[in-house]
Amino acid sequence: MTTSSLADTLAHARAILFDMDGVLIDSEPAHQKSIIALTAELGLAIHDQAILDSFKGTPERAMALRLMEMYPNDLRTVEEIIQRSIAIFTSLFPEVSLIHGAMEFLQTSHLLGRNHGLTTSASRSTQQLVFDTFGFGPFFDAVVTGDDIRHGKPHPDPYLLTAERLGLAPGDCIVIEDSINGVRSGKAAGCKVIGLTSSFPREALDAAGADFVVDSFNEL
Repeated sequence: MTTSSLADTLAHARAILFDMDGVLIDSEPAHQKSIIALTAELGLAIHDQAILDSFKGTPERAMALRLMEMYPNDLRTVEEIIQRSIAIFTSLFPEVSLIHGAMEFLQTSHLLGRNHGLTTSASRSTQQLVFDTFGFGPFFDAVVTGDDIRHGKPHPDPYLLTAERLGLAPGDCIVIEDSINGVRSGKAAGCKVIGLTSSFPREALDAAGADFVVDSFNEL
């Protein structure tokens, strides 16, 4: 679609719903390292990029259940795998930085009077660590984490719940996502979706159904 139609869509949006990892923070490299470290503990480290990419945008519980299937000889419970995953990522958190332009866009959008929702597959504890570190709290009116939902992305529930908490219809909301699962989730919920090419190439986000694809917040 054209830049002008993107501008019109943004101008008429009542709310913007943000994913966190890969949209607000550059955390995917740390997440990838944590998966490699965790799978090494479970039995054999995963280095296949396609498999690592498939975990992007996946809730902690879904990831843990999948790892239990992949490593049946490990006797850890779902909760134990989740807590170990969070602990490894937290140890790598000093490597995490802001996505370029994300904070400036948030501040400007906030001044324009838009509502903001966060819709992340991360745990509540990880979301709080991110907000405490980077000061996102004042800019968000609703937060939905992986702990709040039963069916994670690409299911529509995460974005439906965020819109509900804002008191808005999904059609009044724009989603900004970096993952294939996230784009599919936003579209299934009935939102317009902007794909950000921080984690996946433009072609993959287009194929997932993104209404618009941008390379940076500067384009917004």
